[in-house]
Amino acid sequence: MAAAEEQTLPEKIETEADAVKLEEEEEEDDEHDSKERVLQRYFLQEWNLVKSLLDDIVSNGRVVVPSSVHKIQSIMDKYQEQGQLVEPYLESIVSPLMLIIRSKAAELDTRSDEILEIIKPICIIIYTLVTVCGYKSVIKFFPHQVSDLELAVLLLEKCHSTASVSSLRQESTGEMEAKCVTLLWLSILVLVPFDISSVDTSIAEDESFGVGDIAPLVLKILGFCKDYLCSSGPMRRISGLLLSKLLTRPDMGKAFTSFVEWTDEVLSFKEDSVVNHFRLLGVMEALAAIFKTASRKVLLDVLPTVLNNVTVLSKSSAATRSPLLRKYLIKLTQRIGLVCLPHRLPSWRYVARTASLSENISTGPNQRLAPDHAGAAVSQPESPDDQEDEDMDVPEILEEIIEMLLSGLRDTDTVVRWSAAKGIGRVSSRLTSVLSEEVLSSVLELFSPGEGDGSWHGGCLALAELARRGLLLPRSFPQVVPIIVKALHYDVRRGPHSVGSHVRDAAAYVCWAFGRAYYHKDMKNVLDQLAPDLLIVGSFDREVNCRRAAAAAFQENVGRLLFPLLSMKGISILLWMNCYTTRSATGIKA
Repeated sequence: MAAAEEQTLPEKIETEADAVKLEEEEEEDDEHDSKERVLQRYFLQEWNLVKSLLDDIVSNGRVVVPSSVHKIQSIMDKYQEQGQLVEPYLESIVSPLMLIIRSKAAELDTRSDEILEIIKPICIIIYTLVTVCGYKSVIKFFPHQVSDLELAVLLLEKCHSTASVSSLRQESTGEMEAKCVTLLWLSILVLVPFDISSVDTSIAEDESFGVGDIAPLVLKILGFCKDYLCSSGPMRRISGLLLSKLLTRPDMGKAFTSFVEWTDEVLSFKEDSVVNHFRLLGVMEALAAIFKTASRKVLLDVLPTVLNNVTVLSKSSAATRSPLLRKYLIKLTQRIGLVCLPHRLPSWRYVARTASLSENISTGPNQRLAPDHAGAAVSQPESPDDQEDEDMDVPEILEEIIEMLLSGLRDTDTVVRWSAAKGIGRVSSRLTSVLSEEVLSSVLELFSPGEGDGSWHGGCLALAELARRGLLLPRSFPQVVPIIVKALHYDVRRGPHSVGSHVRDAAAYVCWAFGRAYYHKDMKNVLDQLAPDLLIVGSFDREVNCRRAAAAAFQENVGRLLFPLLSMKGISILLWMNCYTTRSATGIKA
């Protein structure tokens, strides 16, 4: 008996050793495998099931088993936070499904209701991928032949005329997804490099169509989009995207003017209703998208009208009640400001490193990639470009625009303050150094003792945006740094609780931006002041997000700016103080 056990023992040892060796070989294979194979093995473990369900749909040209749509949805929903893991598979999923939709759309004239029932579940799968990976990643695999434009408009017309199913069912019936997918498809098709009038076949039968008239196909798209701008669902945002692509085409001048006139009527309408509220949101979102895409020459003609509507609407009761409407107003205001100013890269901004890899490699470690101090660079004799910057004509309405953005920094809602802070940074990047200093002075006024926590939070966000873009020059550090130190410890008692965690979080974001944007020689004195406060906040703040933000800012500054100067004790502090150690109260040690 003992002899038998002695014989089986070496065999067991050999088996375990083989298993360990096999695991090591698999790990080595993982290092050399392609990205797709690693993702397929570890992340998208259900890919074989998804692929079999998709193959069944493609082979039959429709969804035969309705439960297969729910299975694919439940699998894809797991990757809502990690959409990049699904992206390698998008082409193999989206392309065959869109080909089915395209082929079925060609049969709409004969069997419209039956065809729509085939298309809806397929659109549910595609829209699920849009929510996971984003529309920009998905629409790359949509078919985009010129002949598809009329097919997509016909499909949207059928979906638009179909009555929505009003039920309490938890699962989607596909109407909304079909409209969203078709609108996204049209956002690609309207970019065809031909005059849309030459694509519209209905013009050949219309003898009354003139040279300067808007094509019937465009009128249909505009009509659908105007209806969807009143929607409370995702069709509103996608319609704004489609309008920004369509109306900014060179051959859409008359359609663009007509749409701006319609928005003027909508924004001037005073009815206080739910439908009008969603219409206001849709119009503002569409205008913001158009002002982001359209050329400056086209927008200058309609700018006074739009700005006047924005100014009036920002003072209305509708804007007072709706944070989302105020956010869109601020977003559109900043883009109006960008249209007023010519696009240029300011010569006075702080540059910590060059954009050329060869210059970075050829520069020694002790040499400076940019001037030793941005203040010294600004005080140098002005070049012709600098003189041209100072002589730049600034429109009179810009003062009103900046005032609206500064008031947005005082808003009661974070999303509005965040949008206003980004607007301050973008507009300041096109101003002269003198005007930018004036904007900075106005931002610093937000930190006066009489201001509330919202102003301090908005001011910190604005300073961080200015620092990230190199618009906060080192000569302004003596004014800014003491304020940031106060903001790192901002805490105001209000009854049984206190307010200020969002201010401390934003102050840590400013410190993080310092580490990203500035050279260590310019930051030495600043970090001597900020490092102790960052250590205190990162170790002892009662809010988890503040500790994590301060720890991240400390690591960013140490890793980029101070690492050569740290002693071994400082390195040990860096290793202990990290976002993972300080993620909870149990991570704090005395």
